Amino acid sequence: MKLVVFGASGATGRHVVRIAGAAGWSVVAFVRTQAAAMDFAGDHEPMVGNPTELADVTKAVRGADAVAVCLGISRRTRSPFAALVSPPDLTSRSVAAIVQAMHNEHVRRIVYVSAFGAADSWARMPWWGRLFIRISKVRHSMADHTRSEQLLRASGLDWTALRPVLLDDAPSALSAAPMGLDGPRLAKVSREALARTVVHVLRDGATFGQAIGIKG
Repeated sequence: MKLVVFGASGATGRHVVRIAGAAGWSVVAFVRTQAAAMDFAGDHEPMVGNPTELADVTKAVRGADAVAVCLGISRRTRSPFAALVSPPDLTSRSVAAIVQAMHNEHVRRIVYVSAFGAADSWARMPWWGRLFIRISKVRHSMADHTRSEQLLRASGLDWTALRPVLLDDAPSALSAAPMGLDGPRLAKVSREALARTVVHVLRDGATFGQAIGIKG
């Protein structure tokens, strides 16, 4: 299995690269800076580029079996009220380029790390959760995840979107679990557990065309 991880230097993407590599997969770690690429030199295949540029993305997915997208809009700090340091449409513009590149290179499988509250899951959030998102900078991420999911649904690819709620950095030797319609809607999810789920779902054809809420 040759996997391309977009957002490989991020808090979740790093785990995906490591876990997929430990499973014996060939991993292309797509990052935006040469400094980030140095973190993967020797263990995996780093590739520096702009995820919104079709030429860069096409080069990355050429010869791949699957793609994992762990991109997100960055804020100055992890505070939900911190100013954005990346464009508010970074993720959806990247997904648009990735989808086109995958069609060009005949790659079909993609798993996208979204968020609970995107698209149709917005109605399942408690009212105070929706209020918090509306008054914080998280609203930009949620809107962009929604646009990205819409692109995936229209893509014709074998896509899966994973929707965690609250992420933390706790270590985990287990995968995260599907939330279910009556599951806890504000449960924390370890980024490492989420990454294990990404790697597992990449091989699971039963999840094609699904957006799945994720709990710890």
